[in-house]
Amino acid sequence: MRELSKAQVRQRLRRRGVEPEVAEDIITSLVDLGALNEDRLALAAARRETAIRGRGPARARLALRALGLSDDTVNAALDTTLAQVDVDALLDRALDKRLRGVPSGPLDRDTFRRVAGALVRQGFDAQTVMNRLRRRGAASPDDTES
Repeated sequence: MRELSKAQVRQRLRRRGVEPEVAEDIITSLVDLGALNEDRLALAAARRETAIRGRGPARARLALRALGLSDDTVNAALDTTLAQVDVDALLDRALDKRLRGVPSGPLDRDTFRRVAGALVRQGFDAQTVMNRLRRRGAASPDDTES
């Protein structure tokens, strides 16, 4: 059994033809029983996205919002999770994975852009990604153009 948000339960009940008023009563009952807890869902999802899947904060935020959670719930869960997760270590792990099989030394322009783009899409800050690549000895495409 996995956690669901109020929005997900509401959507499932609507698909089954449950009247909106009845659906809200069901959701209220589930919340009162503790079976439906969006804070618990948000924390679990934030941990899954960051610590387990290795995604950066931006991508984790999108995943939590896609669950139908409020911005306040998403922000609180990410703040709590990111205080426990080393985002720099996540970025290093993702970078190591992306550079596996790539010869050491300066990266060519296409490889630099491919790796940087992939890490940004994975949810890491673009400037942090560029700095980390430079620190590892990779010249950015802008550094090589004269």
